Amino acid sequence: MTSAGSMLAQARIAAGMSIDDLAYKSKLRATIIAAIESDDFSLCGGEVYARGQVRALAAIVGLEPEEAVAAYEAQQSRGGASA
Repeated sequence: MTSAGSMLAQARIAAGMSIDDLAYKSKLRATIIAAIESDDFSLCGGEVYARGQVRALAAIVGLEPEEAVAAYEAQQSRGGASA
């Protein structure tokens, strides 16, 4: 399964958006978005916030939000990057 960060990065690029564009639309800092796209959820503020941020970013870049959240949760259950 593709990682949540990779899914978000690919969809953002396919949508023709920069990280700064996505930061403006999502109201998240570009550093947080870059970290999420690298599957580093440590800047998100915890798992609840990470899920919400993944869901919000997915909706903006045209992904199914629940699919992106499922990828995030699968990573966490496999011992992926911490939130």
